Amino acid sequence: MNAFLSMRHYGLLATDDNEYGLSSLGEDLLKTEDEQAFYERLGQHILLNLHGLQVVEAVHSLQAGGVKVTVAAVAQELTTLGIDSGGDSGENINPLRLLLERAGVFTGKGQWTINAAVVKKLTGASTGEIVEIVGLSKPQQAFLRALATYTDEESPVASKVRSLAEGQAPGVRFDTKTFAERVVKSLAENGWLVNEKATAGRGAKSGRVTPTKKFREIISEPLMKAVLEQTHFPDPVSLRRPLSELLAVVNDAKNETNHARGLALEGVCIQVIRIIGARFLGWRVRGDETAGAEVDLVAETSNDPYLLIQLQSKASAIDGRKIIDREVGVAQSLKSNVILFVSAKKVGEAARRAADVYMQETSLAVLFLNETDLRGGAAAVLAGIAREWDHVRLIKAKRGQERARALTE
Repeated sequence: MNAFLSMRHYGLLATDDNEYGLSSLGEDLLKTEDEQAFYERLGQHILLNLHGLQVVEAVHSLQAGGVKVTVAAVAQELTTLGIDSGGDSGENINPLRLLLERAGVFTGKGQWTINAAVVKKLTGASTGEIVEIVGLSKPQQAFLRALATYTDEESPVASKVRSLAEGQAPGVRFDTKTFAERVVKSLAENGWLVNEKATAGRGAKSGRVTPTKKFREIISEPLMKAVLEQTHFPDPVSLRRPLSELLAVVNDAKNETNHARGLALEGVCIQVIRIIGARFLGWRVRGDETAGAEVDLVAETSNDPYLLIQLQSKASAIDGRKIIDREVGVAQSLKSNVILFVSAKKVGEAARRAADVYMQETSLAVLFLNETDLRGGAAAVLAGIAREWDHVRLIKAKRGQERARALTE
């Protein structure tokens, strides 16, 4: 049971109950034959998703101040950041440090010497850059992350990026009264972006923001590189093009080849996943293998609650219940929490009715995005997702009321 609980804590299991099913990360690690590659992949997960970077930053801070690095000292540093490390003794730190040591992040058995080259390799940032990033407030970090995924325009109004950040990180909320001063102006003063006054109108107070060379080198390019390495995507340019432009390629069967349309549809899928703040896990069906007809991928959110998202996209309309039946069947084996259907055209009523039936009878959430949602860019995608979740809650609430009545009759 201790091993089971540890695996669940490190995100290697797919569920929070007592079923022994591996998560996608667990499956990936199981397939990794090289021992060092195994620990580097796990170490990367710890650094990016389990406060590993904060541990590295805490160690770096202590060393820079001439303080002896001990578990208790690291625990105290983490506590000031609001991170629970297992009480004053920091009982969660030693096993985490050991795994990072095996990944090469710390060198020397039982030592705290940081291997900056390995940190750079696994995260895309140097220890100095990590210290600077970790030192930013959560709203500032969320804003920069959103800016890195924003493709609608080169210099967006800051309020648009703020809305995207709130959609990507539900736990982060911006104080609109202090947003311009504490987030935008502060990031500009520290060289992350250029803030220019916008024309009069909504969002004008915070102005327009343009990424700087520092932002591109430390944040956007490493993030882009990580996405390309994860997806093995052959067209990096697509990840920087506005969603509406990619959609136009998908829908241009007259002038575009099936291969080009398939790549554009893959680009749409990856951008949607990035917009909603999820992380790509793997492809199921590649567009170039299906003449651009459809693309399947699997992604996850690291927010609370954890969600395993199964995305099915089609260049054509999503009509009828056949595709819904098939994806629900696939979800049973993948143990997906969410099925997200993305159509470059429209979504038919028959498909929606079938989805409603499945949501009444299972724990699945089924969401739809259509051409209008995609054409409107990041804001419209987030609005579409919010609309769909409202519908999910309505269906689940209705089913809950029916069950309650059945129990009292």
